[in-house]
Amino acid sequence: MYLCSYVPMVLKIEFDENFERKFRELAMSKYGYTKGSIKKAGEEAIKLWIQSIEKELPGVKDPVSLVRGIMSKFKKEYNSVKLQHESLLWEK
Repeated sequence: MYLCSYVPMVLKIEFDENFERKFRELAMSKYGYTKGSIKKAGEEAIKLWIQSIEKELPGVKDPVSLVRGIMSKFKKEYNSVKLQHESLLWEK
């Protein structure tokens, strides 16, 4: 059986000095003046941002049909072989 383990990721973000100071003050006020309070506040802020963006962006239920729709405008000038050769050029 394959068990997936949690691997922490590091994300470095540069902020304006005043913004950072305010964020730290509020994070420590909410989560306490202990190790991990900045991390908790950062995770909460990013989760809220992700949720707000996901509401704005349309979801893609069928990515294959989306690609077919995008590629349909190239039907006249490309066949599958030519498209495959050009995609290999894009890869490089």
